[in-house]
Amino acid sequence: MTEHRRTGWRVERASDKPLGRTHAGRFFIPLRITTDDQETTEAHLVLTGDDSERLLGELSRLMNEGGPAPVEPIAEQA
Repeated sequence: MTEHRRTGWRVERASDKPLGRTHAGRFFIPLRITTDDQETTEAHLVLTGDDSERLLGELSRLMNEGGPAPVEPIAEQA
């Protein structure tokens, strides 16, 4: 991702960290945040199952140039 011009922050997926689930069963995406003075911290973008499905659908449409993409519902965690 590119740096935000006003804040100087850069937010990107920490690709060396795996995606995961919280203890509450939500999904998380590890992020790396770098400031304009190069300080780095990590955080998680936490998503519900519904949020994850919407994100997957939106990404699939972008990758398929706007075409619909079938999405299987996410099962509840046992």
